[in-house]
Amino acid sequence: MPIVQSIKTKAFYIFKCVLIPIGIWYAFVFHIELAELPPIIHNNFKQDCHDKGIRFEEYTVTTDDGYILSLYHIPGSGPPVLLVHGLSNSANCFILNQCARPPAFFLSDSGYDVWLGNMRGSHLSRGHTHLNSSNDDYWDWTMVELIRYDLISFIKFIKARTEYEKVALLGHSQGGSVILWALAQHPDMYSQYISIGILIGTPGAYINTQSLYIKLLLSDTFHFFSKIFSVNVISDWTDDLFLAKFIIRWPKVAKWICKDMLDMDFNKGTIEDLSVYIHRMRGGTSFKNIEFWTHIVNAKERNPLMYDYGKEGNLKRYNSIIPPRIDFSRVETKIAFFGGELDFAVIQSDSRILKESLNSEIVVFYNDTYHEDHGGFVFGCTMSYYNDLLEVLGKHSN
Repeated sequence: MPIVQSIKTKAFYIFKCVLIPIGIWYAFVFHIELAELPPIIHNNFKQDCHDKGIRFEEYTVTTDDGYILSLYHIPGSGPPVLLVHGLSNSANCFILNQCARPPAFFLSDSGYDVWLGNMRGSHLSRGHTHLNSSNDDYWDWTMVELIRYDLISFIKFIKARTEYEKVALLGHSQGGSVILWALAQHPDMYSQYISIGILIGTPGAYINTQSLYIKLLLSDTFHFFSKIFSVNVISDWTDDLFLAKFIIRWPKVAKWICKDMLDMDFNKGTIEDLSVYIHRMRGGTSFKNIEFWTHIVNAKERNPLMYDYGKEGNLKRYNSIIPPRIDFSRVETKIAFFGGELDFAVIQSDSRILKESLNSEIVVFYNDTYHEDHGGFVFGCTMSYYNDLLEVLGKHSN
Protein backbone atom coordinates (compact mmCIF):
# COMPACT_ATOMS: atom_id res chain seq x y z
CA MET A 1 0.00 0.00 0.00
CA PRO A 2 2.73 2.54 0.82
CA ILE A 3 4.24 1.93 -2.64
CA VAL A 4 0.87 2.39 -4.35
CA GLN A 5 0.25 5.53 -2.32
CA SER A 6 3.67 6.87 -3.29
CA ILE A 7 2.96 6.26 -6.98
CA LYS A 8 -0.41 8.02 -6.70
CA THR A 9 1.22 10.96 -4.94
CA LYS A 10 3.88 11.30 -7.63
CA ALA A 11 1.29 10.98 -10.39
CA PHE A 12 -0.83 13.70 -8.80
CA TYR A 13 2.25 15.89 -8.43
CA ILE A 14 3.12 15.45 -12.12
CA PHE A 15 -0.48 16.14 -13.09
CA LYS A 16 -0.63 19.28 -10.96
CA CYS A 17 2.79 20.72 -11.75
CA VAL A 18 3.26 19.64 -15.36
CA LEU A 19 0.12 18.57 -17.17
CA ILE A 20 -2.21 21.27 -15.83
CA PRO A 21 0.17 24.16 -16.81
CA ILE A 22 0.67 22.57 -20.24
CA GLY A 23 -3.08 22.26 -20.66
CA ILE A 24 -3.62 25.87 -19.63
CA TRP A 25 -0.93 27.00 -22.07
CA TYR A 26 -2.46 25.07 -24.97
CA ALA A 27 -5.90 26.45 -24.11
CA PHE A 28 -4.42 29.95 -24.05
CA VAL A 29 -2.74 29.48 -27.43
CA PHE A 30 -5.85 27.85 -28.92
CA HIS A 31 -7.97 30.78 -27.73
CA ILE A 32 -5.61 33.24 -29.41
CA GLU A 33 -5.32 31.26 -32.65
CA LEU A 34 -9.11 31.42 -33.10
CA ALA A 35 -9.01 35.23 -33.32
CA GLU A 36 -10.33 36.70 -36.56
CA LEU A 37 -8.05 39.18 -38.28
CA PRO A 38 -8.92 41.97 -40.73
CA PRO A 39 -8.31 40.80 -44.33
CA ILE A 40 -5.92 43.69 -45.06
CA ILE A 41 -3.37 42.15 -42.70
CA HIS A 42 -2.57 39.62 -45.45
CA ASN A 43 -1.93 42.31 -48.08
CA ASN A 44 1.38 43.62 -49.31
CA PHE A 45 2.19 47.12 -50.57
CA LYS A 46 1.21 46.37 -54.15
CA GLN A 47 -2.13 44.85 -53.14
CA ASP A 48 -2.97 47.86 -50.96
CA CYS A 49 -2.37 50.16 -53.92
CA HIS A 50 -4.39 47.94 -56.25
CA ASP A 51 -7.34 47.79 -53.83
CA LYS A 52 -7.43 51.60 -53.72
CA GLY A 53 -7.01 52.05 -57.47
CA ILE A 54 -3.56 53.59 -57.11
CA ARG A 55 -0.80 53.07 -59.67
CA PHE A 56 2.22 51.25 -58.32
CA GLU A 57 5.71 50.57 -59.63
CA GLU A 58 8.57 48.70 -58.00
CA TYR A 59 12.29 49.01 -58.70
CA THR A 60 15.51 47.65 -57.25
CA VAL A 61 18.52 49.82 -56.51
CA THR A 62 22.01 48.47 -55.84
CA THR A 63 24.25 50.44 -53.49
CA ASP A 64 27.98 50.90 -53.97
CA ASP A 65 28.62 48.35 -51.21
CA GLY A 66 26.40 45.71 -52.83
CA TYR A 67 23.06 45.90 -51.01
CA ILE A 68 20.04 45.43 -53.26
CA LEU A 69 17.19 47.64 -52.07
CA SER A 70 13.56 47.87 -53.14
CA LEU A 71 12.15 51.26 -54.13
CA TYR A 72 8.40 51.80 -54.52
CA HIS A 73 6.85 54.43 -56.76
CA ILE A 74 3.38 55.98 -56.87
CA PRO A 75 3.61 58.07 -60.06
CA GLY A 76 2.48 61.68 -60.10
CA SER A 77 3.04 64.73 -62.28
CA GLY A 78 4.26 66.97 -59.46
CA PRO A 79 7.65 67.28 -57.77
CA PRO A 80 9.22 64.06 -56.47
CA VAL A 81 9.06 63.29 -52.75
CA LEU A 82 11.04 60.43 -51.21
CA LEU A 83 9.62 58.99 -47.98
CA VAL A 84 12.17 57.44 -45.59
CA HIS A 85 10.94 55.02 -42.92
CA GLY A 86 12.00 54.68 -39.30
CA LEU A 87 14.38 52.46 -37.33
CA SER A 88 12.98 48.94 -37.79
CA ASN A 89 10.11 49.70 -40.16
CA SER A 90 9.57 49.55 -43.90
CA ALA A 91 7.82 51.63 -46.56
CA ASN A 92 4.61 49.92 -45.42
CA CYS A 93 4.31 52.34 -42.49
CA PHE A 94 3.42 55.15 -44.92
CA ILE A 95 0.37 53.35 -46.37
CA LEU A 96 -1.09 51.36 -43.45
CA ASN A 97 -3.21 54.02 -41.72
CA GLN A 98 -6.73 52.57 -41.38
CA CYS A 99 -8.59 55.60 -40.00
CA ALA A 100 -7.17 58.45 -42.12
CA ARG A 101 -5.54 58.85 -45.52
CA PRO A 102 -1.99 57.45 -45.17
CA PRO A 103 0.88 59.90 -45.86
CA ALA A 104 1.96 58.29 -49.14
CA PHE A 105 -1.57 58.27 -50.56
CA PHE A 106 -2.27 61.76 -49.23
CA LEU A 107 0.77 63.17 -51.03
CA SER A 108 -0.17 61.26 -54.18
CA ASP A 109 -3.71 62.69 -53.99
CA SER A 110 -2.11 66.13 -53.76
CA GLY A 111 -0.27 65.62 -57.04
CA TYR A 112 3.21 64.69 -55.86
CA ASP A 113 5.40 62.03 -57.44
CA VAL A 114 5.80 59.74 -54.44
CA TRP A 115 8.75 57.40 -53.88
CA LEU A 116 9.26 55.10 -50.90
CA GLY A 117 12.58 53.46 -50.14
CA ASN A 118 13.16 50.31 -48.10
CA MET A 119 16.49 50.69 -46.32
CA ARG A 120 18.90 47.78 -45.82
CA GLY A 121 17.75 45.59 -42.97
CA SER A 122 14.12 45.83 -43.96
CA HIS A 123 12.68 42.46 -44.92
CA LEU A 124 11.73 44.09 -48.22
CA SER A 125 15.40 44.84 -49.02
CA ARG A 126 17.33 41.71 -48.10
CA GLY A 127 19.26 41.26 -51.34
CA HIS A 128 23.00 41.60 -51.85
CA THR A 129 25.38 41.04 -54.74
CA HIS A 130 27.48 38.49 -52.84
CA LEU A 131 26.32 38.26 -49.19
CA ASN A 132 23.45 36.25 -47.76
CA SER A 133 21.25 37.78 -45.06
CA SER A 134 21.92 34.69 -42.91
CA ASN A 135 25.60 35.70 -42.71
CA ASP A 136 26.98 37.90 -39.94
CA ASP A 137 28.78 40.11 -42.47
CA TYR A 138 25.48 41.09 -44.05
CA TRP A 139 24.42 42.77 -40.79
CA ASP A 140 27.71 44.59 -40.22
CA TRP A 141 26.34 48.11 -40.66
CA THR A 142 24.77 51.04 -38.81
CA MET A 143 23.03 54.26 -39.79
CA VAL A 144 26.42 55.37 -41.12
CA GLU A 145 25.87 53.11 -44.15
CA LEU A 146 22.27 54.26 -44.60
CA ILE A 147 23.65 57.80 -44.86
CA ARG A 148 26.60 56.96 -47.07
CA TYR A 149 25.08 54.42 -49.45
CA ASP A 150 21.32 53.81 -49.25
CA LEU A 151 19.94 57.34 -49.29
CA ILE A 152 22.15 58.63 -52.08
CA SER A 153 21.41 55.52 -54.19
CA PHE A 154 17.67 56.16 -53.93
CA ILE A 155 18.04 59.86 -54.72
CA LYS A 156 20.23 59.34 -57.80
CA PHE A 157 17.83 56.70 -59.12
CA ILE A 158 14.87 59.07 -58.71
CA LYS A 159 16.77 62.02 -60.21
CA ALA A 160 17.47 60.00 -63.35
CA ARG A 161 13.71 59.53 -63.83
CA THR A 162 12.35 63.00 -63.19
CA GLU A 163 12.55 66.37 -64.91
CA TYR A 164 12.80 68.18 -61.60
CA GLU A 165 16.19 69.42 -60.44
CA LYS A 166 15.83 68.28 -56.84
CA VAL A 167 13.97 65.76 -54.69
CA ALA A 168 12.08 66.62 -51.48
CA LEU A 169 12.79 64.20 -48.63
CA LEU A 170 10.40 63.31 -45.81
CA GLY A 171 11.54 61.08 -42.98
CA HIS A 172 9.77 59.74 -39.92
CA SER A 173 11.77 58.98 -36.76
CA GLN A 174 15.16 57.50 -37.75
CA GLY A 175 14.20 58.24 -41.37
CA GLY A 176 14.41 61.94 -40.56
CA SER A 177 17.73 61.36 -38.78
CA VAL A 178 19.14 59.67 -41.88
CA ILE A 179 18.21 62.75 -43.92
CA LEU A 180 19.57 65.30 -41.45
CA TRP A 181 22.77 63.44 -40.63
CA ALA A 182 23.45 62.89 -44.34
CA LEU A 183 23.10 66.63 -44.95
CA ALA A 184 25.44 67.33 -42.02
CA GLN A 185 28.11 64.74 -42.85
CA HIS A 186 28.05 65.06 -46.65
CA PRO A 187 26.64 68.54 -47.46
CA ASP A 188 28.48 68.78 -50.78
CA MET A 189 27.15 65.42 -51.97
CA TYR A 190 23.54 65.82 -50.87
CA SER A 191 22.68 69.52 -51.11
CA GLN A 192 22.77 69.45 -54.92
CA TYR A 193 20.01 66.82 -54.98
CA ILE A 194 17.66 67.75 -52.10
CA SER A 195 15.21 70.66 -52.15
CA ILE A 196 14.09 70.29 -48.53
CA GLY A 197 14.40 67.82 -45.68
CA ILE A 198 11.15 67.32 -43.78
CA LEU A 199 11.75 65.76 -40.37
CA ILE A 200 8.77 64.19 -38.58
CA GLY A 201 9.20 62.96 -35.01
CA THR A 202 12.95 63.00 -35.59
CA PRO A 203 15.65 62.55 -32.92
CA GLY A 204 18.83 64.59 -33.14
CA ALA A 205 21.95 63.63 -31.22
CA TYR A 206 21.09 64.89 -27.73
CA ILE A 207 18.41 62.39 -26.75
CA ASN A 208 16.40 61.99 -23.54
CA THR A 209 13.76 59.59 -24.78
CA GLN A 210 10.92 58.71 -22.42
CA SER A 211 9.82 55.68 -24.45
CA LEU A 212 10.05 52.45 -22.45
CA TYR A 213 10.37 50.47 -25.68
CA ILE A 214 13.37 52.48 -26.84
CA LYS A 215 14.93 52.37 -23.37
CA LEU A 216 14.64 48.58 -23.52
CA LEU A 217 16.41 48.47 -26.90
CA LEU A 218 19.21 50.63 -25.49
CA SER A 219 19.54 48.76 -22.20
CA ASP A 220 22.61 46.77 -21.12
CA THR A 221 20.38 43.76 -20.40
CA PHE A 222 18.97 43.71 -23.93
CA HIS A 223 22.45 44.05 -25.42
CA PHE A 224 23.84 41.32 -23.17
CA PHE A 225 21.27 38.73 -24.22
CA SER A 226 21.42 39.79 -27.87
CA LYS A 227 25.14 39.06 -27.87
CA ILE A 228 24.75 35.82 -25.92
CA PHE A 229 22.31 34.51 -28.54
CA SER A 230 24.21 36.05 -31.49
CA VAL A 231 21.25 38.16 -32.58
CA ASN A 232 21.94 40.12 -35.78
CA VAL A 233 18.52 41.48 -36.67
CA ILE A 234 16.13 43.31 -34.35
CA SER A 235 12.34 43.64 -34.71
CA ASP A 236 12.30 41.50 -37.82
CA TRP A 237 9.16 40.86 -39.83
CA THR A 238 7.63 37.39 -39.74
CA ASP A 239 4.66 35.91 -41.53
CA ASP A 240 3.51 34.34 -38.24
CA LEU A 241 0.25 36.00 -37.13
CA PHE A 242 0.29 34.98 -33.47
CA LEU A 243 1.20 38.47 -32.22
CA ALA A 244 -1.56 40.06 -34.30
CA LYS A 245 -4.06 37.55 -32.92
CA PHE A 246 -2.82 38.17 -29.38
CA ILE A 247 -3.60 41.86 -29.88
CA ILE A 248 -7.17 41.02 -30.90
CA ARG A 249 -7.71 38.67 -27.95
CA TRP A 250 -5.96 40.78 -25.30
CA PRO A 251 -6.68 44.37 -26.37
CA LYS A 252 -6.04 46.03 -23.00
CA VAL A 253 -2.65 44.37 -22.63
CA ALA A 254 -1.74 45.21 -26.24
CA LYS A 255 -2.75 48.85 -25.84
CA TRP A 256 -0.71 49.16 -22.67
CA ILE A 257 2.39 47.67 -24.31
CA CYS A 258 2.13 50.01 -27.32
CA LYS A 259 1.03 53.08 -25.40
CA ASP A 260 4.30 55.02 -25.31
CA MET A 261 4.81 54.75 -29.09
CA LEU A 262 1.21 54.65 -30.35
CA ASP A 263 -1.62 55.39 -27.93
CA MET A 264 -4.70 53.83 -29.53
CA ASP A 265 -7.05 55.35 -26.96
CA PHE A 266 -5.80 58.80 -27.90
CA ASN A 267 -5.49 58.13 -31.63
CA LYS A 268 -9.01 56.66 -31.78
CA GLY A 269 -8.07 53.68 -33.91
CA THR A 270 -9.52 50.22 -33.34
CA ILE A 271 -7.78 47.17 -31.95
CA GLU A 272 -8.04 45.62 -35.42
CA ASP A 273 -6.09 48.61 -36.75
CA LEU A 274 -3.37 48.02 -34.16
CA SER A 275 -3.04 44.37 -35.18
CA VAL A 276 -2.43 45.49 -38.78
CA TYR A 277 0.15 48.09 -37.77
CA ILE A 278 2.13 45.81 -35.47
CA HIS A 279 2.21 42.94 -37.96
CA ARG A 280 2.94 44.85 -41.15
CA MET A 281 5.05 47.84 -40.12
CA ARG A 282 7.96 45.75 -38.82
CA GLY A 283 10.87 45.59 -41.20
CA GLY A 284 14.00 44.82 -39.20
CA THR A 285 17.28 46.55 -38.44
CA SER A 286 20.74 45.38 -37.46
CA PHE A 287 21.73 44.91 -33.84
CA LYS A 288 24.84 46.94 -34.63
CA ASN A 289 22.55 49.85 -35.56
CA ILE A 290 20.98 49.60 -32.11
CA GLU A 291 24.51 49.74 -30.67
CA PHE A 292 25.12 52.86 -32.75
CA TRP A 293 22.07 54.60 -31.28
CA THR A 294 23.04 53.49 -27.78
CA HIS A 295 26.40 55.18 -28.28
CA ILE A 296 24.70 58.40 -29.44
CA VAL A 297 22.21 58.44 -26.56
CA ASN A 298 24.88 57.76 -23.94
CA ALA A 299 27.21 60.44 -25.35
CA LYS A 300 24.75 63.22 -24.43
CA GLU A 301 26.36 65.63 -26.92
CA ARG A 302 24.73 68.00 -29.37
CA ASN A 303 27.43 67.20 -31.92
CA PRO A 304 28.72 63.71 -31.01
CA LEU A 305 31.42 61.61 -32.55
CA MET A 306 30.16 58.96 -34.92
CA TYR A 307 30.37 55.31 -33.87
CA ASP A 308 33.92 54.15 -33.15
CA TYR A 309 34.72 50.97 -35.10
CA GLY A 310 38.39 50.91 -34.07
CA LYS A 311 41.29 52.15 -36.21
CA GLU A 312 40.80 49.77 -39.15
CA GLY A 313 37.02 50.04 -39.11
CA ASN A 314 37.17 53.83 -38.90
CA LEU A 315 39.55 54.02 -41.85
CA LYS A 316 37.21 51.82 -43.87
CA ARG A 317 34.07 53.81 -43.06
CA TYR A 318 35.30 57.35 -42.46
CA ASN A 319 38.75 57.48 -44.12
CA SER A 320 40.05 58.57 -40.72
CA ILE A 321 41.45 56.83 -37.63
CA ILE A 322 39.19 58.96 -35.42
CA PRO A 323 35.42 59.01 -36.08
CA PRO A 324 34.16 62.34 -37.45
CA ARG A 325 32.01 64.60 -35.33
CA ILE A 326 28.49 65.28 -36.53
CA ASP A 327 28.19 69.06 -36.90
CA PHE A 328 24.63 70.06 -37.68
CA SER A 329 25.73 73.64 -38.42
CA ARG A 330 27.14 72.27 -41.71
CA VAL A 331 23.64 71.59 -43.05
CA GLU A 332 22.96 73.89 -46.01
CA THR A 333 19.62 72.50 -47.20
CA LYS A 334 16.26 73.84 -46.02
CA ILE A 335 14.78 71.93 -43.09
CA ALA A 336 11.21 71.66 -41.73
CA PHE A 337 10.42 70.16 -38.31
CA PHE A 338 7.15 68.48 -37.34
CA GLY A 339 6.93 67.28 -33.73
CA GLY A 340 4.24 66.10 -31.33
CA GLU A 341 3.57 67.33 -27.81
CA LEU A 342 2.60 63.76 -26.84
CA ASP A 343 5.68 62.10 -28.36
CA PHE A 344 7.50 60.08 -25.66
CA ALA A 345 10.11 58.81 -28.11
CA VAL A 346 11.27 62.25 -29.27
CA ILE A 347 10.39 64.80 -26.61
CA GLN A 348 9.95 68.50 -27.31
CA SER A 349 13.06 69.64 -25.45
CA ASP A 350 15.24 67.35 -27.59
CA SER A 351 13.65 68.70 -30.78
CA ARG A 352 14.37 72.25 -29.67
CA ILE A 353 18.00 71.43 -28.93
CA LEU A 354 18.29 69.96 -32.42
CA LYS A 355 16.72 73.08 -33.93
CA GLU A 356 19.21 75.28 -32.05
CA SER A 357 22.08 73.19 -33.46
CA LEU A 358 21.19 74.26 -37.01
CA ASN A 359 21.75 77.60 -38.69
CA SER A 360 18.49 79.49 -38.18
CA GLU A 361 18.25 80.63 -41.81
CA ILE A 362 17.80 77.08 -43.11
CA VAL A 363 14.94 76.19 -40.73
CA VAL A 364 11.94 77.19 -42.83
CA PHE A 365 9.31 75.61 -40.56
CA TYR A 366 9.16 74.43 -36.96
CA ASN A 367 6.19 73.16 -34.95
CA ASP A 368 6.50 70.71 -32.07
CA THR A 369 3.02 71.26 -30.64
CA TYR A 370 0.91 68.99 -32.83
CA HIS A 371 -1.46 66.94 -30.69
CA GLU A 372 0.20 63.73 -31.87
CA ASP A 373 2.35 60.99 -30.38
CA HIS A 374 5.24 59.27 -32.16
CA GLY A 375 3.22 56.72 -34.10
CA GLY A 376 0.33 59.14 -34.61
CA PHE A 377 2.24 60.93 -37.37
CA VAL A 378 1.76 57.88 -39.59
CA PHE A 379 -1.12 55.97 -37.95
CA GLY A 380 -3.21 58.67 -36.25
CA CYS A 381 -6.83 59.44 -37.10
CA THR A 382 -6.43 63.25 -37.11
CA MET A 383 -3.14 63.72 -39.05
CA SER A 384 -3.23 67.29 -37.79
CA TYR A 385 -0.05 68.30 -39.58
CA TYR A 386 -1.21 67.59 -43.14
CA ASN A 387 -2.20 71.16 -44.08
CA ASP A 388 1.14 72.53 -42.86
CA LEU A 389 2.96 69.74 -44.71
CA LEU A 390 1.33 70.69 -48.00
CA GLU A 391 2.14 74.36 -47.44
CA VAL A 392 5.80 73.57 -46.76
CA LEU A 393 6.08 71.32 -49.81
CA GLY A 394 4.27 73.86 -51.97
CA LYS A 395 6.83 76.54 -51.09
CA HIS A 396 10.04 74.53 -51.04
CA SER A 397 9.78 71.29 -53.05
CA ASN A 398 10.78 72.72 -56.44
